[in-house]
Amino acid sequence: MNGIDGTANDTAIRLHGDVGTWGAIAEEISAMAPACDTVAFMTSAAMFAFVLTPLAFLIATLTMYLEVNTLYHLSKHHASAGGYYGYISTALGSKSAILSGFLYVLYQGVSTAAIPVYVAGILLPGVVQYFFHIVLPVWIWLPFVAIFIVAPIILAIAGIRPQMKYVRYAAAYEVAFLAILGIIIIMHAPDNTLKVFDPFAWSSYNAEFRPYGGPFAGLGLGMIFGLTSFIGYGGSAPLGEEVRVKSSITRSLVLGLLIVGAVLTEVAYALTVGWGVNNMASFANAEIPGVIVATLYAGIIGGLLLSLTAFNSAFSDAVAMQANAGRVYFSMARDRVIPQAFAKISKRFGTPYVSLIFIAFISVVMSLLAPFLVEIAMGFGPFYLISGRNLQNIDNILEDSFDLLSTMALVGLISVHLMLNTSVMTLFRRLKETHFGFHKITHPIEHYILPAIATAVFIFVLYESVVPPVFPITQAVAAVAVYIIFMVFYIMWLSRKHPDVVENAGRRINLIREEELDAK
Repeated sequence: MNGIDGTANDTAIRLHGDVGTWGAIAEEISAMAPACDTVAFMTSAAMFAFVLTPLAFLIATLTMYLEVNTLYHLSKHHASAGGYYGYISTALGSKSAILSGFLYVLYQGVSTAAIPVYVAGILLPGVVQYFFHIVLPVWIWLPFVAIFIVAPIILAIAGIRPQMKYVRYAAAYEVAFLAILGIIIIMHAPDNTLKVFDPFAWSSYNAEFRPYGGPFAGLGLGMIFGLTSFIGYGGSAPLGEEVRVKSSITRSLVLGLLIVGAVLTEVAYALTVGWGVNNMASFANAEIPGVIVATLYAGIIGGLLLSLTAFNSAFSDAVAMQANAGRVYFSMARDRVIPQAFAKISKRFGTPYVSLIFIAFISVVMSLLAPFLVEIAMGFGPFYLISGRNLQNIDNILEDSFDLLSTMALVGLISVHLMLNTSVMTLFRRLKETHFGFHKITHPIEHYILPAIATAVFIFVLYESVVPPVFPITQAVAAVAVYIIFMVFYIMWLSRKHPDVVENAGRRINLIREEELDAK
């Protein structure tokens, strides 16, 4: 039976249960795209953190490990296509859930939009010139928008089974390759030292840190990109209705982040000591420093493999993030928070194809629009990216565009995770569970102290992104603030016009008692 606007009724509007535990873990890893992080986010982090880049990634990893605790306990009590949207609705109410849904779609979509800007605009030309001495046209990144956004959405629409088969193999190869490459670099690097984790040990970088407010401010700005490396974390959460066993979500959240966090911290250290701890001021200006370090220590094969792995990682990342954002939009449309047309499911593939197409459209627009806005803000003409001849200027524009989009994604992520941390504290206070033995001691740590620590770190990073103002970081924060204000007004309007819709938003839940999961 069909409902309003031709969408199926509640019993029909559900996604197929095709995903196992390893598929969900692969979705986690692919959505975080560690190889893409290696060549992109580590370069951006080094622009601010310099020799402290490994520390920035270590703290970011530990912070996200704290978030494992948050999502671990929330996912035990809730599994749905809405993911975070559903978690927050259960704990904080429907209005907060609606806002989190819009923020989740924002940071997944904006992060997807950033991929072709960096990978095709900076990495691809840099790799081709470095290895083959061929200079590609300055506009080469434009057609790659179709490859890194449109092509992945086709794969996502094709259904969860072919998607998971591709993602599973790609994820296993990616983390194994990066781990081995990191070990090779560390074994042969002349600058191995634990001082890269000590912010007080580098007075020689005072001149570099001074414009940002000192080493801790530089570390905070570097953490923007360390945390953004985990932007796909929670990628398995929207698969709540597609996993065969609901506890797969819980396992994938834990294992996926443990694997990626360890590998990224290792690689950040390897690239820093491999480049030279006293030379990190030049790291970010080298266009493709990660590839260069890989080539120096693992030969041309190592450099080319890292490049190809990064391209594959970017593609897998786009598939996973667009699929996740589309499923959250599907869940919101099913709740009538947005037009119900977004809840339409493909009869052939069982995927929310309308939501996925819309997410792809928004990502394409953002990917094309942001660089042209940045070039104008930097004082260049509106078509300099197409007609300009100074490759260094082009690289700077695209790098700042990538930083703008990535920071927008991070602010969205931080906003949602602040709500998630509040959710876990609120939910377990409301449940009033009785705890015995050792769990009586761990309960306040797991449900209150750890979420509070993660919240403090997020607030620190957010503060450093605006004080002092740094282009384009501060502008990205302002853009998301405007987006949040607009969405708050929309939610207020929706609550007046359709109070029943707002009241029921995100309520399709699947509560699972902890004791039942622990017994499995």
